Amino acid sequence: MALVRRGEPAGSEALYTRYASPILGFTTRMLGNRSEAEEVTQEVFLRMIDRAEQYDGRAPVASWLFAIAANACRDRLRVSRRAGAVPLEAVPEPPASDPSAEMNALGAERVRLVRQALALLSHEQREALILARYHDLSYVEIARALGITEGAVKTRIYRAMETLKTHFSEGDKSWNAATSPVFPS
Repeated sequence: MALVRRGEPAGSEALYTRYASPILGFTTRMLGNRSEAEEVTQEVFLRMIDRAEQYDGRAPVASWLFAIAANACRDRLRVSRRAGAVPLEAVPEPPASDPSAEMNALGAERVRLVRQALALLSHEQREALILARYHDLSYVEIARALGITEGAVKTRIYRAMETLKTHFSEGDKSWNAATSPVFPS
């Protein structure tokens, strides 16, 4: 961030290289539209450069970037509500640079079921759950990124998991959302 503050391109390039893929994954899951997610991801890094002086170093850079991304997604979703939304399950999974063996083993049907289940969650629950389970942010980091208390993060994730457990227990008795590799503890 010191390089970014000084206006040196190497700083923003390094941060982009490190965080573009996770931010794109987050924005894709939140928006349900790959092209919009790509635009928002670019906006995140432009805002990072424009607002470099606002970063105070108290939170990890990743938390700060996810906070910018979450706010940008909220803004975009407010606009898209007026135009109509695309179902989350219609969006392909963002390509991973190094696909995990667990995701390969899940198969297309389970991925579809997870997307369908995530679409049942409130925006706030989905946002917190994606940051925790897909991006491995701690509750403290999520709270900072979303501008809420750690207790609110715990509540959102708990309620999201309860919704997912109910959904999967009603649909596929052989698969438990709480122990699924997609939602590691």
